[in-house]
Order: sequence, then C-alpha cells, then structure tokens
Amino acid sequence: MLKIKKIEFIKVLYDDALAQNIFSIANITFSNRSPIYGALLYWQQNQSAEPYTKEGDYKFFYDLAKAQYFAAVKFPKDCTLTKDERQELAYILLEERGAIGTYSFVTTKPKTPFHLKKAFQAIMFPEHFSVDHFNAISIMEKLESHDPSVYDGLPYERAFLENYIEWCRLAVKQHPSNLTPYLQYLPFSYICYANPFLSEQFLVDYLPRVSLEALQQNKAVLARLTISFKRYLVTYLLKNKKRIHPDFVDQLDDFIESNAFYSSFDVVYLPEADEVPDMDLHYFEYERGNYRWAGSEHLVKGIPSLICQKYNRYGDKRPTNTEMDEKFRGYNAEQKQLFTAIAELHWLNRYRDELDWSYVCQYNEHLTEQFLTAHLNYVDFNALGLNTDIAVNIDFLTTYLHRFNHQKAVPLIICHLTEQFYLTHKDEIKVDIDLLYKYMDNIDEDEFLRIEGYLME
Repeated sequence: MLKIKKIEFIKVLYDDALAQNIFSIANITFSNRSPIYGALLYWQQNQSAEPYTKEGDYKFFYDLAKAQYFAAVKFPKDCTLTKDERQELAYILLEERGAIGTYSFVTTKPKTPFHLKKAFQAIMFPEHFSVDHFNAISIMEKLESHDPSVYDGLPYERAFLENYIEWCRLAVKQHPSNLTPYLQYLPFSYICYANPFLSEQFLVDYLPRVSLEALQQNKAVLARLTISFKRYLVTYLLKNKKRIHPDFVDQLDDFIESNAFYSSFDVVYLPEADEVPDMDLHYFEYERGNYRWAGSEHLVKGIPSLICQKYNRYGDKRPTNTEMDEKFRGYNAEQKQLFTAIAELHWLNRYRDELDWSYVCQYNEHLTEQFLTAHLNYVDFNALGLNTDIAVNIDFLTTYLHRFNHQKAVPLIICHLTEQFYLTHKDEIKVDIDLLYKYMDNIDEDEFLRIEGYLME
C-alpha cells in the first residue's frame, strides 16, 4: 500500500475555450515513494460510452443516466502507476477536492451533535403509545411551550411527555432520510410543519401522509416548491375549506407562480462526510484527519460534482432504476401526476407511456428542445405553451410555431421573444403591452426595451 502523506492543490483554472476544463493542479506527497507533481484535474463533455478516455484516463461521470459530463485526472508522463492505481488515486484526488462545482461538504460538525438513535433509545415509551395523539400541530406547539393545559388532555405521564417533545424538537430538524426508522414515533404533520429539508420528491413519495395544512407554515420548504405542487396545495386547502396562511391568502396567484415568494428561506442541504460511503481503497492509504474536506474556497461554479451521482442538492439519494420502478408502481394517480412535474428527463423517458404528457409539458422544469424533439409524438403543445420555466431556442419555436394555440397568448413564446422573432411573427402570435410587462423578468432586457417600443407605438 502506498501511503499518501499530503495532497496540495496549487491552482484553480476554468476556461470555456479549453477542450479540457482544468480546475485544479495537484501535488501528491507519499511517505514511502517519490512524489507526483502536476496531476491535472479536469472535466469535459463525454463523447463516447467507453469508461476510459483516449489517453487512458478513467471517467468519473457526473450523471450516470445521461453520461453527459465526466471528471478525470491526467497524471504526468513520468508517473509509473498502473492503470488500476491511477483510477484509485484519481478517485481520491477528485473526492478530496471537496467539490467539483457548486456542491460542497460542511467542514465542521455541530459543537453538541444530536445522536438521533441514542436519544430515541433513552426514551421509555409506554405500551399504549400512539403517535396519533400528537398529530395536531396545536398539541405539539403547546408541548413545546410547556403549556400546563396540554398535560391533562394526554394519556401520558408528564416526565415522558417532556422527554418525548424534546426528542421530537431535535429529531424533526434532521434530514428526512435519517427519520425513516422513526416515522411511527414522530408525528408526520410535525415533520411537514418544522423540517426545513423536505424536498418535493419526499412530499410526493409520502403524499398520502403529508399534512398540507401544516406544510403551509413551513416557509423554507414552500420557498422551493414548484408551481405544480403549490397549485396542488392551494387547490386542496380551498376544496377542503382549510385555513390558508395569511402570508399569501390574498395573493394566491403570486404565491403559486412566483419563484421569489419566500426565496430568502431556501435551504441547501450539505450532508456530513460520514453520510457518503467511501470507496474501498486497495492501493493507497490516506488519513484525511478530522476536517476531511478543503471547503468552498476551491469551488468553480458550473463544474458537475461527483457526489451528484448519488445525492441531489437537498441530500436525497438518487434512486436506481429498480428502486424508482418499485416506487413508481406504488404511486397513486395524484403522486404520479405531481412526480411528472419534477422528474428528470431520464425518468420521463423511462415511464413515457404511463405519464400525463399535458401535465409534463405544462409543469416540468427539465424539458429541453432536444428532449422534446425526440419525444414529439408525446408533446402537448397547448400545455407546453404555458410552461415559463424552461429554456428553448428560437429555432425550436419557429419550427413548431404552428403547433401552439394562438387563439390566446402563449407565455412560453412571450418569455422567449426577440425583436426579430416579434417582427417576423407579430401577425400570428398574441402579445400586448400588459402581457409583455407580466413576463418581463423572463425576457432579455435589451430585447424587452425594443419590443416595448413597437407595442407603445
């Protein structure tokens, strides 16, 4: 085994003009062999299905479903490592780099870490315990505030209740993936109310148990929900005559359609290093110490992260095809529909014959012109015209302009207006000054001003 003593990243470069986008140059010092100077860490678009580049560098893919990008390490010519050794050392370098893009790991642990399992095991649950007694948010709020009136209304001793609510208060702040073993002990309405890390995928997965009334109090989660789920939430509250949160009761349309509503509450989950499984190393030993990750000082925005293969930005593990197939089969009709709004293109293609494509076209944010062209037989252009969250090019809109419904305004077209496109198609499309102002945040500023001038004439 080769013992790595130190890894030093001496430079960070990023240049779109380069065929290979070098983002770090590393020097590796060993305690039992000569050092390696000038290993180049780089990323680039993938051009073949082979696991190795033409130069023999092993490819670490950003997205295994599409294999669109990969990261690799190019070692200096005098390096005598075998191919397997290079592969393992490349993995260590890329992992030690901390982040290959906008995803990084926290570098310090909390001063007093909360041990979820140990704290749970320390609670003496009575035999007649039922989590249903705690599903009302008002009950949890009274317990949190130690309101004396709540103790008489629950069939439990006060000492148990105080221990239980303290555990709940700390547990509910953990990432949802850590809470799965405790869902029969932790009120689900309280999770919806207080957990800042809930992703829309989690809400879809557990939709039959989700308390939408409690969820509307959770600003951190509401801040990142899509139009699809926010519309579902509001429709449910109105239909069932539930109390709507005063923050948006008088501006429901803005709440549903605006990406800026509660934007300051957005939370990006950065998992602890011990949540990420290590690769089994055969050739190298490397003691990373207590602070394993170099941190965000090395970040180069836009370069894909290796860890994105396993986790998304909110810490949810990406499912395998088999895992997703099982999950999808268990969805009810509402879950399937809501899933289509957030599903990545890989899943849309995999389940293409089982989806409501009108809903996909209207709400999914991942759609691209390449994907739409490849699935043209499924595309509902009337619904696609309402989708203002995707980016398509003018050539796509020009080619399929006749497929949209021009009896009314098409928001997708308005959001992509240019002066030339407007002048060429102004007799076909519907747009006036009010519509232009409505979607002005989506339009290039210079193009907006020029088109505004024509509409003001």
